[in-house]
Amino acid sequence: MIARRAVSAMMGLVLGATAAHAAEPAAPAPAQPPLNASLRAVRNLLEASPSPDGRQVAAVVTDSTEDGGRPHLWLLSADGRSARQATFSTADSETGERSAGWAADGSALYFLAKRGEARRLYRLSLAGGEAEPLKIARPATGALVSGWSRTIDEDAAVETDVVGYEIAPDRPMIAVIAADRDTAARAAQIKKKDDGVEVGRDDVSKVRLYLVDAATGAAQDVALPGDVTSVRWGPGSTALTVVTTPADEDDVGPAARAWRVEVGAAGPVELKGLPRTLRTAALSPLGLVYEAQCAIDAPPGCNDLYVQDRGTGASRNLTRDLDGSLGSTMILARDGRSVVVDMLVGLRSRLARIDLATGRIDGIDGPDAAVAGAATNPAQTAWAVVASGSTTPRAVWFSRTLGAPAVKLAGPALVSADWPATPSRTVTWTNDGLTLQGLYYAPALAPGAKAPLVVVAHGGPTGAFEDSYSNLAHLLVAQGWAVFTPNPRGSVGRGAAFSAANKNDLGGGDYRDIMTGVDAVLAAYPVDPQRMALIGYSYGGEMAGFVEGRTDRFKALVSGAPVIDQFSEYGTENGSWYDRWFYGLPWEHFADAWRQSPLARVGQARTPLLLLQGEADPTDPLGQSQEMRRAMKQIGAPVTLVTYPRETHATLGAAFSGGVTREPWHGDDLRRRMIAFLADAFAGKSPAPPAPER
Repeated sequence: MIARRAVSAMMGLVLGATAAHAAEPAAPAPAQPPLNASLRAVRNLLEASPSPDGRQVAAVVTDSTEDGGRPHLWLLSADGRSARQATFSTADSETGERSAGWAADGSALYFLAKRGEARRLYRLSLAGGEAEPLKIARPATGALVSGWSRTIDEDAAVETDVVGYEIAPDRPMIAVIAADRDTAARAAQIKKKDDGVEVGRDDVSKVRLYLVDAATGAAQDVALPGDVTSVRWGPGSTALTVVTTPADEDDVGPAARAWRVEVGAAGPVELKGLPRTLRTAALSPLGLVYEAQCAIDAPPGCNDLYVQDRGTGASRNLTRDLDGSLGSTMILARDGRSVVVDMLVGLRSRLARIDLATGRIDGIDGPDAAVAGAATNPAQTAWAVVASGSTTPRAVWFSRTLGAPAVKLAGPALVSADWPATPSRTVTWTNDGLTLQGLYYAPALAPGAKAPLVVVAHGGPTGAFEDSYSNLAHLLVAQGWAVFTPNPRGSVGRGAAFSAANKNDLGGGDYRDIMTGVDAVLAAYPVDPQRMALIGYSYGGEMAGFVEGRTDRFKALVSGAPVIDQFSEYGTENGSWYDRWFYGLPWEHFADAWRQSPLARVGQARTPLLLLQGEADPTDPLGQSQEMRRAMKQIGAPVTLVTYPRETHATLGAAFSGGVTREPWHGDDLRRRMIAFLADAFAGKSPAPPAPER
C-alpha cells in the first residue's frame, strides 16, 4: 500500500510539470506514526567470531530492510577503533552472507551464502580476490564430486545445500553439514510435471555429514542414519561427536542418536546410554558433555547440561536445580574441565562457567546488558560477546580473558542516533503463590496525566521477555503509550518447574498472571485503566485470542499468527511434539484440547480484534486466523484480518517486533495498521461490528 502511494505521488509530480494548469492539487501523504517509517532503516547484529590472533572480530550485520535486509560480514578491530564491511552480495545472491568462521592461520574467512541455485560454504582470502565456493555434488552413480570453485555438470550430479560447518581447530579439515537437493532425475520429473511427492520419505532431502580437506576441498561422505543436526570436534581434532535425528522426529517424538566419528576410520560408532532428547554433545577428558531434555517434566526445548562418565557410562545432571534456563552457547574449555554457557535467569541473560567435575556454576562478569551470544578463538585467547541493554542496541564486546573488562567494538550503527532511549523498570507481583516479573516502559507525561497501556504477550509459551533492546517497545512508547511486557508461568528463565506450570492449562493460569500483573502496573504507575490494549505474536497472538470474550478491560486486541483451534492446528502445523506435551493427543483428550482453544469462547467475543497473518506460515498456518475471523463475523463481533504473501512465521514475527526483514513494505504496513488500530481504540473510535452472516 505504501509503495503504491509513493508511485502515485511521483506520477502526480511528472504530470504537474507538463500540464500544471490542469493538475489537481496533490493530496497530502498519510502521516506515519512516530518512528515506524524509520524502522525500515534499522540493522541487526547477528553474531561475532574472534580471529585466531585475536586482533579482529568477524561480525555478521544485516542491511536495513529498505536496503534488502541481507546479512554481511564485517571486520571489527579488537582495539575498538575501526570497522569495515568484508563481504557484499552479488546480483544473484538471495540470502547474503552469514555463519562467519576463520581459517586456522587467520588467512581467510569462511561463510555461508546462497548464490545461484545452491547454498554453499565460501572461503575469502584476506589477501584479496573473490570468495571461492566449495561445491559438493552427488552423482547418480560413481564418486562424490567436490572442490573449491569446482565445475559441476548439473546433468550428471546435483550440488548439495550446505546448512552448517565446523572448522577443526588442530588440523586442516572442515566438518560440513549439507542437505541433498533434487537429483537430475527428479528435476526432469518436475519439468514435465510428473512430480508427485511421497510425504515423509527421508531419502528425498537427507542431511549428511562430509569431512572436507580445507586446502583442496576434497570431501568424504560419512554414512549415518537420519539427518545430521550437530557436529563437534573433540580434543586434537582426531574425532567428532555427531547427533542425528529422523526426518519425522517432530511427529513421532524425540529419537536422537549420538555417534563418534574418527578421522580416517572405517565408519561411525554409536554412543550408547544417551537420552533420545539429545541435542548437542562434545568430547572431554571427563567424558561426553551434552545437552538434553530437562530431568524435571518440562516442555520440549527445556535442556539440562549432563556429563556421561567415560568409564562407567553413567550420566550426571549438572543443572537440574538451575533457577533459570540454558541458552544456545556451549563452549568447552581447552582443558575440557569446564564449559561456558549462556543462561537466562529472571529478566537478564548472562554468561556462566560450569565445572564439569563438581557442577559448580560461577557467573562471569561482562557488560551490564543482556547477552545474546558468545564466541572464542581456538586458543581461547580472545572472546567476543554480543549484548544489548534496554537503552543500548546490540554491540560486540571484546576481551582477552572471559570475565575481564571488555572493550565495546566500533561497528555500523544499528539504529538512528536520534531514536529515543526509554529505560525499562522491573515489575514484580504475585499470583497463585508464584512470584512473577515483567518490564515496564514509561512515556513522557505531563504532570497529573495518565498514559494508555499496551500489554505485550510473548510467544512460546516457552518464551520470555528479557531486559534487552526492544524496537517494538520503543516504537510503542513513542506514540505516548506505556508498555508492559509480563513473563507469566510457562515462561523460560525461572527454572524447569516454572516453565512447566501451564501444562494442560494454556490460557488459564498464565492469563491470570498477566491480568494480576496489569493490576500491579495500575497500582504503581500513572496508567489509564480505561485505555488498555493487549497485543502479541505466536503464543502472544494466541493469548490475545484467549483474552477475547473473557474480559472487557481491553479496548483492542492484536493477534499475530495465533493458534485458534488446537484440533486443526495439530493436524496442519509442521510439527506436533511440542503441542502434544501440553495436552496429549487431541482425540484422546478432546475436552482438554477444546478448553485450550481460543475458538471455544468466541461466542462471547466483543473486543475489536486485529489479526495479522503470514500466508506461508508453516508453524501457525493461515487457516487459524481464518477460523477466528469467520467465527467473529458470524456472531457480529468486530474483527479485521490482514494477510501477507510470502511471509513465514519467523519473517512476519520479525516485522511485528520492528526487526529487519527481506520484504520491503510488509513490516511498515503491519505496524502502521496496528498503531492506527490501537490509537482509534484509545480514542473511543471502536469499529462498528459487522452484521452477522446468515
